[in-house]
Amino acid sequence: MKRSTVLVWTLLSFLPAVACQRAADSGSTAASAAPTPPVPPAVGDGPGDFLLRYFTPATGELVAVAARADVPEGARGQVLVAPQDPAKLGPWLYVADLTKKAGNHYEVRVVNRADLERQVAAARPAPKPEPAAAVAPPVVADGEVVLYRTSWCGYCKKTAEYLTLKGVPFVEKDLERDPGAREDMLARAAKAGVGQDGLQGVPILAIRGKIIAGFDRNAIDQALR
Repeated sequence: MKRSTVLVWTLLSFLPAVACQRAADSGSTAASAAPTPPVPPAVGDGPGDFLLRYFTPATGELVAVAARADVPEGARGQVLVAPQDPAKLGPWLYVADLTKKAGNHYEVRVVNRADLERQVAAARPAPKPEPAAAVAPPVVADGEVVLYRTSWCGYCKKTAEYLTLKGVPFVEKDLERDPGAREDMLARAAKAGVGQDGLQGVPILAIRGKIIAGFDRNAIDQALR
């Protein structure tokens, strides 16, 4: 199994799967009610009843830590929260923004894992017939814009929307699903003089030989000038 495939299933299944129960047949088929999202874990500065997992594009791995201070600054905008409370498990993913704090706790949004799987399946291109001869994948020129992202990253979506709003053509590459995406990103970063410490979190944006980590409108505008 390819590494990228293993990583995406690691992401989508790090919460236990919920067993499906067949509803009793009452003579009529009723639509199943959508599950009600639970209250997300309260994430503060210290350790809690959860683990924090941040994505490292340079290695393609989810790293588990106990507290916010252990998450690199560049990765704090998109952090998966894995609660130990069984009541909060099931078909849910919890994504924390450790840069936005209200009172003693940080912003945590709840994502339905089944919805995310459907979105990933819908975004996956239809299989194409095998060509008669092997054809090398298209090479993205240095002058083009490449957005390296993951399926669960909210700021990646905002970056794509901002580029679209500005009328900037760009190529999207999923760091967990697309073969060669991570290697391509690392090659561009090395050419731009950016080491692994500058590649924490997603999105990673390559614009005209420059590397931008995170969603930064001002940095994008400057790189496009």
